[in-house]
Amino acid sequence: MRSIRIFFRVLRETSIGLKRSGWSNWLVLSILTVALTIFGGVLQTTMAIKGVVASWGSQLEISAYLKDGFEAQKVARAVSQLPDVQLVEIVPKEVAWAEMQTNYKVAALNNPLPNTLHIKLSSVQAVERTADKLKLMSSIEHIRFPLKVARNLNKVRQFLEISGFVITGALSAATLIVIGNTIHLVIESRQREIEILSLTGVSPWYIKGPLILQGASYGMVAAFIAGAFLSGLHAYMDPYIHEQLLSFLPMNGAGMDVGILPTLVVVLTLGVAVGAGGSAWTSGRYIKI
Repeated sequence: MRSIRIFFRVLRETSIGLKRSGWSNWLVLSILTVALTIFGGVLQTTMAIKGVVASWGSQLEISAYLKDGFEAQKVARAVSQLPDVQLVEIVPKEVAWAEMQTNYKVAALNNPLPNTLHIKLSSVQAVERTADKLKLMSSIEHIRFPLKVARNLNKVRQFLEISGFVITGALSAATLIVIGNTIHLVIESRQREIEILSLTGVSPWYIKGPLILQGASYGMVAAFIAGAFLSGLHAYMDPYIHEQLLSFLPMNGAGMDVGILPTLVVVLTLGVAVGAGGSAWTSGRYIKI
C-alpha cells in the first residue's frame, strides 16, 4: 500500500510540475513535435528508399558463360550452393541460338554460343563477392554483371544509413537540450522544496521521479501529435505514390510498400526515451541528494 501511495504522489507531483512550467510546456512540445515529425518523415522515407534499392538489387543478375564440355545442370547445382544465390536459371545454347536466329538474320553456321546461367542474388551487396567466387570456378569461361550499378546502389544504401544516424543524433541532441533547460527551470522554482525533502530523508525517486515522468510525458504527447501528422500524410500520399510515381519506374514497386506502424512505434519510443533521458540527466546534474 505504501508503494502505491508513493506512486500516486509522484504522479501528483508530476502534474504540479507541468502546471508550474506554464508556457514552457508548449515550447518543449512544439520543438519536440517538430523534431519527431522530421525524424519520422526521414525514417519513413529512408525505409521506403532502402526498400527500392533492395528491390533493384534483387533484380540484378549475373550472367555466367560456361566452357564447352561442362554439363550445365551440374554447374548450376554447384552455383546454387553459393551464399546469397537465390535462383539459377539455365539458358541452353540451343535455345539462345534459336532465339538469335529468330530475331536476327544470321548465316547458316554451327552454333557458336555457350550454355549460360542467369544468377539472381539476395542483395545488391552480394553481387561483387559472388562474381569473384564465380571467376574461380573452372567450368565458367566468362561472367558479365552490372558492376557500376551494383557499386552505385551500395553507395546509396550506405549514404541512407549514415545520414539516418546523423539526423537522428542531431535531432535527439537538440531535443535533450530543450527538455533539459525546461526541467532546470522547474528545479530552480522548487529548489527550496527539494532541499527540505532531501534533508528529511525522502527517497531520491520521490524527488526525481516526477521530473523524469514530466519529461516522458512531453515525449509521449509530442510523439502522438507527430504520429497523427505522419499518419495523415502517409494516407494522403500513398495513393499518389503507387498510382503515379511507381507506374513510371522500371521495377517492381513492392519495395516501397512500407507501413506507417513501425515508424510510429519508433517515434513513440524515441520521444519517451529522449524526454525521460533528458529529464533524468538534468535532475541528476542539478539535484544533489
